[in-house]
Amino acid sequence: MAAALLKEQINSTLLNAIAARCRQYYPAFDTAAFLQEFNDDFHTLELKQRINRTARCLYQTLGLPFGEACAVLKPVSSHFGGIPGFIFPEVVAQFGLQQPDIALDALGHFTCFSTSEFAIRPFIQQYPAKTFAQMLIWAEADNHHLRRLASEGCRPRLPWGTALKTLQRDASPILPILEKLKADASDYVRRSVANNLNDISKDQPELVLALAARWRGHSDNTDWIIKHALRTLLKKRHSQALALFDYQTPALQASLSLDSATVQMGQPLQFQVQLQSQAPLGKLRLEYAIDFAGKTGKIRHKVFQLLERTISEPRLQLQRSYRFVDMTTRKHYPGPHQLHLFINGQPYASAPFELQPAESS
Repeated sequence: MAAALLKEQINSTLLNAIAARCRQYYPAFDTAAFLQEFNDDFHTLELKQRINRTARCLYQTLGLPFGEACAVLKPVSSHFGGIPGFIFPEVVAQFGLQQPDIALDALGHFTCFSTSEFAIRPFIQQYPAKTFAQMLIWAEADNHHLRRLASEGCRPRLPWGTALKTLQRDASPILPILEKLKADASDYVRRSVANNLNDISKDQPELVLALAARWRGHSDNTDWIIKHALRTLLKKRHSQALALFDYQTPALQASLSLDSATVQMGQPLQFQVQLQSQAPLGKLRLEYAIDFAGKTGKIRHKVFQLLERTISEPRLQLQRSYRFVDMTTRKHYPGPHQLHLFINGQPYASAPFELQPAESS
C-alpha cells in the first residue's frame, strides 16, 4: 500500500478512538486538550510526521511521569494494531530514552499488537549491551511477535528505520540473536531473520556466506532462511553464493530473441529464451537483466528472475515480457537499452533495443 494511503489511517476517527480508550483506563485524560493539538495542518503531514505528532500530543496530554504513562498506554495499545499501533512505541522513542528499563519493557508489550522495530533503534544506539541482552531474551520468548522484534529491530538497513551504521560495519552483535532463531517455527520470524542477513550481506558478504555454509542442512526452515538471505548476492552473481547452492556452469546453447528492437514507453518488451543441450539441462537459475538508460545517461542494471528449478529435459523454451510503466521505485527514460540472459550466474546472451517515448495522443 502506498504511503499516501497508509498515512490516512492516522485520522480524526483514530484520534477520537485513542482518546476514548485513554479515558477508559485513565479518567483524568483531557480529550479536548488532546484533540486541539491536531489543527488544520494535520492533513498536510506525511505518515511519519502524523505518528510523531500524535505520540507527542498523547504523552503531553497524559501529563504523567514516563513509567506511569506507559502503565496507562499498555492496555490502550492492545486495542490498536498495524499502522495506528506505531504511535505507542513512538511515545517510548521520544520520551523514554533516559529510562531504558521501563522503555524496553514497554516496547516488548507494544510490539505484540503492532511493532516496535523502529522505536527500539535509538536504544540500540545508546544502550547496545543492555538492548541486545534484552533482545536475546525476546529471541527465546513464546510470543512470535517478541521473537521477530529481536531480529527485525536490529536489522542494519531496516526500510523506514534509522540506519544502524555501527552494525553495518560490524554485525557480530546480531549473530547470537539469529542463531537462536535460525530454525524458528514461525514464517513471520524466519522471514525477518532472512531479511536481517540480507541487510548484513550488503556490507559484510563474507560473514553471511560463512554463516550460511555452517547453517546449511540444519533444517528445511534454516535452508529457506539461507536461500532468502542470499538473494542479493545471488542477484549480483556472487561466485561463492552460487557455489553454495551447487549452481555450476551448464554445457548448453542459449538464444535470446526480441519480438521487436524498439518498444514504446508504456508498452511491453516481448522476448523469448531457448535452451538446448545434449543431456538434461539439470539445475538452473535463469535470470534476465536490463541495462536501463538513466536520466543523465548513466546505465542502471536491474536483475529479474525467470526460473529456478531442475530441468530433466534437454530443451527449454520460455516467453516473457517486461512492461515499461513507471513506478514509485523505478522510472524509465527513452534511449538505448540492453537485455541480458544469465544462467547460473554466467552471461549467455544479450540483445540491444531502443525505448522510445510514448506516442502523443
